Amino acid sequence: MNITIQFWGITARLAGTDQRALALAETATVADAIRLLAQDAALAGELPRCAYAVGADIVSPDHALKAGDELSVLPPVSGG
Repeated sequence: MNITIQFWGITARLAGTDQRALALAETATVADAIRLLAQDAALAGELPRCAYAVGADIVSPDHALKAGDELSVLPPVSGG
């Protein structure tokens, strides 16, 4: 199946894009997508600190993905 990865904040800079298509097995979870994304050395160190969302919902790593989903990679934010 194909999903879209939406990168935000520093993850977009590290990925070199704000959006990427990803092909996964039909039974893939968010954790499977993260493992595949972590093959990009530039992203690997940041991904464990991120939250993930499908649509408007924050999801856990065991969340089942379906074809056409948009998985957002949400890095931690800080400010002052």
